[in-house]
Amino acid sequence: MLLQQDKEFSYSGKPAASADGTVPQVESGGLLNDWFFNMFAAMIDVVHTPLLPIGYVACLLALIGLRSFTENPVKFCGVALIYIFSVVQSFALFKGSHFVIDFTPAGWQVTAKSLWFAALFTVIMVWGMSRALQYVLATIARTGLGALFASLAPSKLLDKFRASDKDMEEIEASAKNPKRQITAIMFTDIVGYSAQMGKNETATLAKLKIHNEIMNNQIVRNRGTVIKTIGDAFMVKYRSAESAVQCALDCQKAIGAYNKTKVNADDQFHIRIGIHMGEVTITGSDAFGEGVNIAARTEPKADPDGICVTDVIANAARNKVPAHFSSIGRLPMKNIANPPELFKVFAIEEQAMPKTQKAGAPAAAAAGGSPGGTFKI
Repeated sequence: MLLQQDKEFSYSGKPAASADGTVPQVESGGLLNDWFFNMFAAMIDVVHTPLLPIGYVACLLALIGLRSFTENPVKFCGVALIYIFSVVQSFALFKGSHFVIDFTPAGWQVTAKSLWFAALFTVIMVWGMSRALQYVLATIARTGLGALFASLAPSKLLDKFRASDKDMEEIEASAKNPKRQITAIMFTDIVGYSAQMGKNETATLAKLKIHNEIMNNQIVRNRGTVIKTIGDAFMVKYRSAESAVQCALDCQKAIGAYNKTKVNADDQFHIRIGIHMGEVTITGSDAFGEGVNIAARTEPKADPDGICVTDVIANAARNKVPAHFSSIGRLPMKNIANPPELFKVFAIEEQAMPKTQKAGAPAAAAAGGSPGGTFKI
């Protein structure tokens, strides 16, 4: 009985020695089986505690959140750490699995196969599964089911966190003691919103809800603060010109991606964005000053699906965001004695500017051609 207990205690997963002391040679199940399919069998073998699947799901959700709601270098560092953790953790687990030990000759091959399985696991089960899950969630968000998951949106969670950070404290303080400061102001507006409301109010309100979700997501990502909204129009402030322009690019990119999923032009929407930086007076729910007026006058100068900024923004953001700036000169602005030089902003991938400008014309016609609700300034 004692010998039997010692034998069970010392079992390592390797084939047992025969009576003459020789160890049977490891039998191969085939190259594909030993070096690929056994990885999936070993996964089942090592999942002996609920902590492992919980940790795995946490890694998937963390990857989706980092890729969707952060920018470099935070995104790069966070994703890299998750991949490194997955490789190291899975290597340790695979090295102790009998699906590795029993089908591998003792020695360096056990380590090599464990490392290979760890790499396969990270590529297939971590990177691949997170990408597939991210695609499914994005598809759900673009359908009617999106409203059911709205309360789980990471952007909403970020909004709650912002309630305790310095940004919200500054907003509350400025409501009691308005102060003048240099601020980047962004105005946005849906093209032809009023005409669309008159044509089909229900469908337009549904598009407005999607528009607001997209805008809020990108504004939160780029550390902007919504001062107020009027109908389809957003008024947002940023601490830097770089953040404002990057947010504008992200908004147009996200809306463009949404429009590509809609074959019918009536299901699409297009926006204009204008940005200016100047000295403004900020309160808790509004902003005043010539800087605000210039920003509001800049927005209508943008093409549908386009961005227009003043020279101050262009000079501050140039070479800091993936975009190029094309001057359109000094255009007259109502009640602005000395209007600034204006620039159209194009993402770096939009190399052919004439094509981009031509593409804007049909969009304007499809959307109704004229701006929708605008701020009265």
